Parts: sequence; C-alpha cells; structure tokens
Amino acid sequence: MPGLMVKIILDNIYNKVVPKPINFCPGYNMKHVANYYHGHLNERFKKVVEIEKQYDYLSIIRPHETPQQWANRVRGSLQELLSKREYSLYHIYSFFTSFGQVESKTFYGNSDLYEDHFGYRRPSIHKSQMAICFKCWKLIKIAEVKPRKVYYNGWGRWVYEVKSEDLMKNHWDCSCFKAKTATIAKNAMHSVKQEMFSPTSNRSSNCKSNISRLFISSLYAKQKNLLQSNHLNHSKDITLRLRNGVEITIVD
Repeated sequence: MPGLMVKIILDNIYNKVVPKPINFCPGYNMKHVANYYHGHLNERFKKVVEIEKQYDYLSIIRPHETPQQWANRVRGSLQELLSKREYSLYHIYSFFTSFGQVESKTFYGNSDLYEDHFGYRRPSIHKSQMAICFKCWKLIKIAEVKPRKVYYNGWGRWVYEVKSEDLMKNHWDCSCFKAKTATIAKNAMHSVKQEMFSPTSNRSSNCKSNISRLFISSLYAKQKNLLQSNHLNHSKDITLRLRNGVEITIVD
C-alpha cells in the first residue's frame, strides 16, 4: 500500500485552510490532497494525478452495467495496476465504483496549453456505494462512516476525523476472507487421510486412494482447526482444491 495517506479532518479552523472533501472518502479530490500536504507534493504532483486518473477511468461504471458486471470487467486491470506498485491516494484498501467523468482544468501560459493538476476532480461515487476489497477481492457495499472524535495535542482541541481504514472496518471485522488455500487444504487433507486410512482401518495398506472430491463437516473442521472460526461463521460450503486436483468441500 502507498506510503502517503490522506484523511478527512472536520474542524472549523482547519477546514479554512484544507477544505474537506464533498464525500467521506479520504482524498476525494486533488485540491484537498494538495492542501492536506501543504505543497510537499509539488515536484511530483503530475505523476500522482496521472496514477489517480488510471484508477478513476477504471472505476467508472458503464451505462446499463451492474456493479457485479463492472467488478468482473475491471478486476484484471486493477490487479495489474497494483502489481506495478503505482498506488492510489484514494483507492487505498478498496476500489470504489463511480459514474460521470474525470475533470481536468487547463490554462494557457506563454501561448501553450497546460493542465492544472491541482484542479483535477475524479468522478462521483456511484449511488450503489459498491467497491472491490483489495484483500479478498469481493464486491462489497461501503456506506459513509460516522467520523470519530480525536484529541489533537498540538492544537489543544477535539476534532472529528475519517481515515481510509474506517471505511473498511466493518467488512474486515465481519466478512473479509483471504483464503490461504494451499495451507488450509493441506491441513484438511492430512486430517481426513488420518481418519480414513488409520492403522485400524479395514482398508488394505497396499490400496491407493482414487478420491477426487471429499466432503467434511464444518464441526469436524472446527475440531481439527482446519479453518479459522470466523471463516466458518461467515462462509458456507467452502471448497478447497489441492494441487493434485482433489477438492475438499466444508459443509454445514
């Protein structure tokens, strides 16, 4: 994830210098980002905006396209962007769906046309409030969060703030699931084999397994610590695939 983080601070004095975004997603427009960093991004702000544009163009949902269709269309390109380590200041932990157009302001200087990078505005948040989580890659709904009250010692007063991680907290705590498939499947297969091919089994020791699919109960999986408990509580019929093609399905 990027080293630069933007957060929203709601304070009458502070917001006279750094106006808050019109949406509770930190870093909503580049003017807010520029003011937040007090000019420290001047030398590379053009590069920052160019990266934001790549994400924002992908974020736009097409007419008559459902959020799920949008997610299926952009996941590959989004993963490629992240693999280049060209991170967004806005889409930090998730990728928000949007509508409309990107807006770039231009001006003339010495008879040449220049782009005002500080005036760049991204598209509006889509009314569905759907986003793709960068951890589990699920399509999730992210509503605006209630700002939290924080005391700033340097200012000597209480203010309200919103961080990017605040938007993800409910999803991370309740439904985010990044499967470590290989490790989980290996543990599951090992435990199942112990039960099925124990020394006391009537099966001959020379008999080889020809199993292509196994079913085990979630209760058994919990007893054997094959999955974390929160995965079992929020997932149904988890299917794991081993490298040799064997499928293990955990059912209720």
